[in-house]
Amino acid sequence: MAHPQIAAFARLAEGGSAPVRRIEGQQTLLGRTMHAIYYNEVRDEITVPQQFAQAIMTFRGDASGEAPPVRIIQGPLTRLRGSSGVVVDTVNNEIITERKVFPILANGNVAPIRTTPYNVLAVDPVNDLYVGTDRGEGDFGEPPKIVIFPRDPNSSEPARFIGGPKTMLVQVMRTRVHNGWIIAGNDGLQSDLRNGLSFVGVWSVFDEGDVAPRWTIGGPHRMLKKPRGLDLDVKNETVIVSDKDLNGVLTYHVPEIFTESPEPLRTGLRRNSTLAARRN
Repeated sequence: MAHPQIAAFARLAEGGSAPVRRIEGQQTLLGRTMHAIYYNEVRDEITVPQQFAQAIMTFRGDASGEAPPVRIIQGPLTRLRGSSGVVVDTVNNEIITERKVFPILANGNVAPIRTTPYNVLAVDPVNDLYVGTDRGEGDFGEPPKIVIFPRDPNSSEPARFIGGPKTMLVQVMRTRVHNGWIIAGNDGLQSDLRNGLSFVGVWSVFDEGDVAPRWTIGGPHRMLKKPRGLDLDVKNETVIVSDKDLNGVLTYHVPEIFTESPEPLRTGLRRNSTLAARRN
């Protein structure tokens, strides 16, 4: 059984490097199913789901050892069922999980302030959009679609969908949005729909329909097998991906995502290239 912990490594760590610190122990209340870790660089906090406890926990950014959470969202009013995912909106100061939105300082048995029509995987604060998926956790019946929809629940703007054979999507994993790009992990080995094409795909927030990724990172047919976690190091222009099958963390230098912006809406056009990204 996995040892519940949050391990922090040096940015340039390589191979079997030891972590520089760990958050672990009974006082942390961590469980072994932390399938999402979200670092809030504005508040210097780490937010994780605790699936077994049906809770969302937030730690100080410099937490170490048996440091307890500074806030826990948990209780019947939350209506949480035990999600393995969480997203933090650092601009609007909100936490999103299980199609529910909480204030970032929510603590204890508190009700969500609103709900969302789709699962949220990332926030685009520049365009005031959510990026998510049309499938729930564990729903493997149909090929997934990436959904782009307004953050404002009263908006009349319709949702847009990216999906179809050209996308190569099987299971959309952790996702980030930066500079108008959607950066999404795809696990091509997950479920009966598996196609063996695992990668991190890059789409524009303006894309719609059966659109191939603008670029792919780490695959397909390269090193990534079962991508899970994903984050961006904007300062160093890198994409950081954890892989369940490799039991490792891979860092790719991808300056195009941080220096280029997408053009306006395109629908159904094909442009599929694999970035020859340098692994840092």
